[in-house]
Amino acid sequence: MAYNESAFESHNGKPSVAGGYGVMHLTDTAGLTPSGADSKAVKVPNAASLHTVQKAVKLTGLSASQIKTNSADNINGGAALLAAYQKSLGKSLTSSIGGWDAAVKKYSQSDSQAAADFFAANVYKILAKGVNHNGVKISPQKVNTLKDEAIDTTGGESGQTDGPAGLPIEWIPALYKTFDDQGDYGNYDLADRPNDEKINYIVIHNTETSFQEALTLFSTPTYTTANYVVSSTEGTVAEMVRPQNVAWHAGNWYINSHSIGIEHEGYAAVGGYWYTENMYKSSAALVKYLAAKYDIPLDRQHIIGHDNVPGLTPAAQKTMHWDPGTYWNWNHYFELMGVDLSKSDGNTDSHIITITLNDKTNLTADSGQKVTDNGVNLPLAGSNFVYLYKQPGFSTNLIADKDFSSGQSGTTEKDDWSDKAVYGQQFSKIGEQGDWTEINYGGQDAWFYNPSGANSTNATGKLVTAKGSTAVPVYGSAYPSNRILKKNQVTGIKPTPIYQLQPGQKYVYGGTVTSDYFNSHFNSNLPKNVIHGTDDYYQIQFNHRIAFVKASDTTLLND
Repeated sequence: MAYNESAFESHNGKPSVAGGYGVMHLTDTAGLTPSGADSKAVKVPNAASLHTVQKAVKLTGLSASQIKTNSADNINGGAALLAAYQKSLGKSLTSSIGGWDAAVKKYSQSDSQAAADFFAANVYKILAKGVNHNGVKISPQKVNTLKDEAIDTTGGESGQTDGPAGLPIEWIPALYKTFDDQGDYGNYDLADRPNDEKINYIVIHNTETSFQEALTLFSTPTYTTANYVVSSTEGTVAEMVRPQNVAWHAGNWYINSHSIGIEHEGYAAVGGYWYTENMYKSSAALVKYLAAKYDIPLDRQHIIGHDNVPGLTPAAQKTMHWDPGTYWNWNHYFELMGVDLSKSDGNTDSHIITITLNDKTNLTADSGQKVTDNGVNLPLAGSNFVYLYKQPGFSTNLIADKDFSSGQSGTTEKDDWSDKAVYGQQFSKIGEQGDWTEINYGGQDAWFYNPSGANSTNATGKLVTAKGSTAVPVYGSAYPSNRILKKNQVTGIKPTPIYQLQPGQKYVYGGTVTSDYFNSHFNSNLPKNVIHGTDDYYQIQFNHRIAFVKASDTTLLND
């Protein structure tokens, strides 16, 4: 149970970013008021699951301080809670592991039976597999576990759902209707993916609303939807748009037509309070299932945040969203999917590095680094990025982006994506100086603090560079040529460069796609709605966001 709750992480007596103390993740959010200038940012969920320390205090006679700071006392507090739940169910304190199933479900603090079942299934899976982590070793036990068969019951518009076995998921359809007699409609498009268009991405969002408010938003004429919405406290999931259909969620039509959008309840500025373990586990199980079903790579060029989605024009770059924000734990999220992004391939001569920040070195108060919300300091703990500087040294300026920053230097603001490289992203390494590493990033040379390589891991892959000595266009989509779009009577849409890839710069390759455009129409998912081009594009990790360059303009290099 401790591994399921915290991966044996005690946080040195401090609350985790999800508000839990110790390896048993006993919670106490009383007095933990998040700071932030945004009025929405001060909201934190208020549920019994966030106040289990007080229950443990009453059961054990230990003080709240002891339970929060001492691992043995924390484990005793969790054990006392579990025993109390077992007794309340009229069951004996048996030595049979299987006899605790109902109490484990109750320990989840979930009001949803499906969510409680999912929590317990994860605990028993851990027991069956065994654990060797953080100095703790548990041998595999003989227990009944939840099987991993996927459930795909997407028959029509019934109440059936599309998700992995055991996921607490419910079908709650988003609105789909005409809004007037002029052809205006919403909130999504019918399609036949992946038969008509391949699904290449899963986009992670947060709602900036409550779970119920998000469901209401997507069920009214608002021109916005997601395929799935995940609740905070319990990790319950609402499927609202079938994955084969195109939800309107990313602010980039090309990405919309090739992605599945998953919203997560909460407010990004205080994401640590909302991004709970139940939420992470449900979302990770869903993403792993969808990635396997639609052949989507489990990496950070395909499992992306809304903040990693490029704009279709230079002007759109500034207005693109920045969720799920500073506190989304990409490392843990991928670990739950069975992927270790920090695993080195042993290639010490590699020119590709993965950002695998160490939470003790990525941001440090001693260096003067901070994260701000309109000038108000937010916690450093739990931040998922490294800052990028113009030169090696904390006293130098942060880099800026031509289409986002108002000045020549970046800022520490939570929504300033222009100077932040996030966990799991990969870049071309071009230099080192002391504790600093230099990379190609968004058309610039950028430096990040990397003492003894603590914030990066060598990787292998391919790099993309411009052909010849001339800069080439970088796009926010892989649209067909203007000629093909006009031929198909598509107006107002054209592939628009958003940057230039300068000669000599190199960016990590994320796959090849052939150009297309989803020419949607209400109540139609005919194959002819997809206009296919002839250009091949290379996807690259250009800066904080992915981007596309034409294969004909560039050269693909083996690292």
